Amino acid sequence: MAPISTTSRAFGTRAQMSSLNAAIGLAQLPYFPRAERTRKALWLAYAAALRDIDGVTLVDVDIEHAVPHLCAVRVRTGRNAVFRTLRQRGIGVGTHYPPNHTQPAFHPWYRPLPSTERTGREILTLPFHQHLTERDIERVTAELRRAITTAGADR
Repeated sequence: MAPISTTSRAFGTRAQMSSLNAAIGLAQLPYFPRAERTRKALWLAYAAALRDIDGVTLVDVDIEHAVPHLCAVRVRTGRNAVFRTLRQRGIGVGTHYPPNHTQPAFHPWYRPLPSTERTGREILTLPFHQHLTERDIERVTAELRRAITTAGADR
């Protein structure tokens, strides 16, 4: 299993839209309203399932005005252990958006930002795409609950 790595060592641009990708996007555009409804419903299903898991906080989305592309949670303790446990159990979790100011590419401008750094150490993204089912979400949240319990016992 590959280690968690989200390191930027140099400046760069992120220009990934090719003509082919643009054509695919245009072809998919008529299906967007259905994808929007599905993503919002799945995000709400996650919100309900995560509500009573101690040590986990859903990163809120204004679901009335946005279409979620991720389902991010904050794991207050043991995020890396939870990440590894879930990956071992076949759950495709990720870590997103490490604080830019901690990346080597931005080292010259580093200054401590404790709240941002703490949040960066806590964020975990759960599987999220419009082909998930509510049963998938039940499995993910059940495994998350187990992993949180295990991580708490390992402290």
